[in-house]
Amino acid sequence: MIALQTQDIDIHDDISQSWQEMVDLISEISRVPATLVNRAYPKDLELLVKSNTPNNPFKAKERKRLGIGLYCEAIITGKKQLQINDAMLEPNWRDSPAAKAGMVAYLGLPLSWPNGDIFGTICMLDSQPMQFDNPTKQLLTRFQTIIETDLKRVYQHAQLLQENKHLSQQLNQTSFDIEQLKLQAKQNAFEQIYHANHANDDN
Repeated sequence: MIALQTQDIDIHDDISQSWQEMVDLISEISRVPATLVNRAYPKDLELLVKSNTPNNPFKAKERKRLGIGLYCEAIITGKKQLQINDAMLEPNWRDSPAAKAGMVAYLGLPLSWPNGDIFGTICMLDSQPMQFDNPTKQLLTRFQTIIETDLKRVYQHAQLLQENKHLSQQLNQTSFDIEQLKLQAKQNAFEQIYHANHANDDN
């Protein structure tokens, strides 16, 4: 089995559109202004999909560097849920970029590739302090599962493409090796005939 570099795997538009419908639905049902799907890279975090809600201050495709105290960074590092009911009451979070921007309530879950690599996060944010109830948590967990199922399908497709490419390269190399052997065999045969003719001439 060939190992994949998951950061190089593209998320196609049809999947992004499906995720868009999910985050819109989450915000509509929970009445939370911002629901996001983020993708993690070694040095930054990309906002892939954001809910199309009136009070969502975030911009799709926006990138923020890691190491500045993002809520999602704690999830990426710990690979577990993070809930913040009011960042202004928590010393670890009151100076975070989102809190300074007015988004003080946060609930987020990790998203992982099937090989265990972290993909990013799915999260909800609100400008008002709030307690995230169990139905809201269950809703977010349900969509976490759906997204990770999509990631599994994308991963398997990318793996199949890479294996086919590797097999094609092997076949090309084998064909080249066979042609080289044929040429070598012809050369050897020619040299044998040449030496045999010259041996007859000497006699």
